[in-house]
Amino acid sequence: MNANENNKYRELTLWIVIFLILLALPTKLVFFQKNDFSLGKEFSQKASIRQSSITSKRGVIFDRNNYVLAEDIPSYEIGISLKGFSFDPLHMNLISTNLDLDIDRLKKRLARKKTKYLVLNQKVSKQKKEQIQSLEIPGVVISKRTFKRNYPQGEIFSQLIGLTNYKNEGVNGIEFALDETLKAEDGYQEKILSRKSGVIQNKIIKEPINGSSINLTVDSKLQFILFDKLKKAVEFHNAESASGIMIDLGSNEILAMTNFPSFDPNNRKKLNNMELLKNNSAIELFEPGSTVKPLALSALLKNNPELIDSAVNTSPGWIEFEGYKTEDARNYGTLSTEEIISKSSNVGMVKLCADFDPNQILRTYYSLGLGKYMNEIFISTREGYLPEYKNLSLREKVSLCYGYGLQTTLVQLTSAYSTIFSEGVYRPLKLIKNSSQFEEERILSKENAKQIKKILYKAIKNGTGFRAKVNDHDVFGKTGTARIFKNQKYNDDLHNALFIGMTQIEDKEYLVGLFVKNPKINGEGGGDVAAPIFSEIIETIQKL
Repeated sequence: MNANENNKYRELTLWIVIFLILLALPTKLVFFQKNDFSLGKEFSQKASIRQSSITSKRGVIFDRNNYVLAEDIPSYEIGISLKGFSFDPLHMNLISTNLDLDIDRLKKRLARKKTKYLVLNQKVSKQKKEQIQSLEIPGVVISKRTFKRNYPQGEIFSQLIGLTNYKNEGVNGIEFALDETLKAEDGYQEKILSRKSGVIQNKIIKEPINGSSINLTVDSKLQFILFDKLKKAVEFHNAESASGIMIDLGSNEILAMTNFPSFDPNNRKKLNNMELLKNNSAIELFEPGSTVKPLALSALLKNNPELIDSAVNTSPGWIEFEGYKTEDARNYGTLSTEEIISKSSNVGMVKLCADFDPNQILRTYYSLGLGKYMNEIFISTREGYLPEYKNLSLREKVSLCYGYGLQTTLVQLTSAYSTIFSEGVYRPLKLIKNSSQFEEERILSKENAKQIKKILYKAIKNGTGFRAKVNDHDVFGKTGTARIFKNQKYNDDLHNALFIGMTQIEDKEYLVGLFVKNPKINGEGGGDVAAPIFSEIIETIQKL
């Protein structure tokens, strides 16, 4: 066979091979298609894809020493599988008792039998879950559901910290004010499930984002002390309520802020009075009574420093303006300016203020923080009330100088005193650790503030605040007693008792504001109701 014929033979063989391959290819494709279809059909019959959320955790709220004030803890769902439940009356009683359910309502729900599974509670704590498990009741199903908000410090912080709703969103207090920082965002995942072997594949589509945690400036130990003293005062004086705030003058950080009565944020079913949700330290308005007198005097001294050396005749212990009578506790006779404050003479303040421009006094009040919101502490506050000076009668004008005709909150009033004790420099209060600094502003001259501070020392040593004394400590402060305006008139039998005081323990200066609403027994004024609370607080702090 020559070379030519050999090449033709090879070419023919190659074409035959190609033809056979092409002939076999459709058969293979049909086989693969059939095989893939049957595999897909088998997969769809034996497996499914499900999406489920990945629960995220809301940020933790800590105090200044990293004690937990609010946190997310595991929450469990407890239900009943009606198929396995015996409907034993003993079992139903055990369930209703341990889950705090109404037994009659539970029986009605079980009697309907419209579903195979009945949810009893979706927010059960780990401790409660373990109690239910120990009962070993057939048909009771326990599963991990999500997280629930827990408040380890309970009622002593509840009005400051606030609450979250069923979506874990803040609705009041710090929880609401800093919700954007604290809130979390759930993720979700896809699960391929086999009906025989369970999960085949688990794929995270979106990672959960946990909320950021924050530290407050408050100290849990000091908060407990303040709450305890307020509670005892309310009970001893049969008062409606009491509020308190404590400030570190060195940093102007709020160390404690609380009220009594309060509520347990971990047991909301027993919260039957929505008024208890309010943080009255920051939002309850009242007329400040004699606690405003040092502020009024600081306003008068701005342009009239010589007033500090004045003497005023307060006899016969009362004075009348426009048909309205202003009285002192007794006839003090002639008083120096310092004594007018220390003895809390209304007549003396009326005579000091009568010839001065009320706008000068109102401007000073406003610059000290009265009559405006305190946005720097983030939580909800009230603006308070300062009147328009143009429309003031003479009686209304002089009333401003001894604490009537204006409204303030305890946090505003205490902040105003912090300016006096800071040598006349206004420094915004702080409630959040490491929060942005606000600008400081000089409101009073250093000499002015120094003179007022000296008077506040005498108000404790020789004046109405003597019950606030603390052994071996210099105490500065002012009492206040204000009649309550009710039914369009001031009632001589209803009073609010106030005290603002400061002292130093070791290297820290503590400023404390106290408000007791309508004490009914064992005293009624700032001197005999509020001032002793200050003394008890400081003496307890010394023992820490």
